[in-house]
Amino acid sequence: MNKDNLADLLAKIALHDQQAFRDLYEQTASKLNSIAYRILHNPDSANEVLQEAFVQIWHNAREFRGDKAEPFTWMAAIVRYRCYDRVRSESRRLEGKLVADELNYEEHIAANEQSATLLCEIGQQLEDCLKQLEKLQRQGILMAYYHGFSRDEIAIKLEKPLNTVKSWLKRGLVRLQQCLAK
Repeated sequence: MNKDNLADLLAKIALHDQQAFRDLYEQTASKLNSIAYRILHNPDSANEVLQEAFVQIWHNAREFRGDKAEPFTWMAAIVRYRCYDRVRSESRRLEGKLVADELNYEEHIAANEQSATLLCEIGQQLEDCLKQLEKLQRQGILMAYYHGFSRDEIAIKLEKPLNTVKSWLKRGLVRLQQCLAK
């Protein structure tokens, strides 16, 4: 996956080039689907979210700014946002709560677009801040917040004690907050 190629495809998609959209899908769908699966732990839900994310990518490709984030980072942010939306929605349903009817469809779409744009804008700054963290701390944070691993799973994968992983995540998030606040 070449970031320049992905940026070119997004530019073509902004002009409604269907072949570019197919190419982008072929190059990124499996990785984006794995992000969705890591968060949702359900292949059907992950596939649905992936489809929704690609629809959003098609409609919002013109919003992508290469100077703010890498193409894959931008797309992954859309997938993660959709996943967290799905988790919140399912949680509400399971608890017997109804999603508020106050937001109409157009306002909801506008909020999603604004959130994706905001995520895109801080994407590059976040990447820069992540590079300032120690390697294992950075790995732990990426595993937790980018790939959806639990703290227990991170401890197993990195072969480190759970309390160490918890400390890394806590200190790493504080350092990221400080860096992003600059």
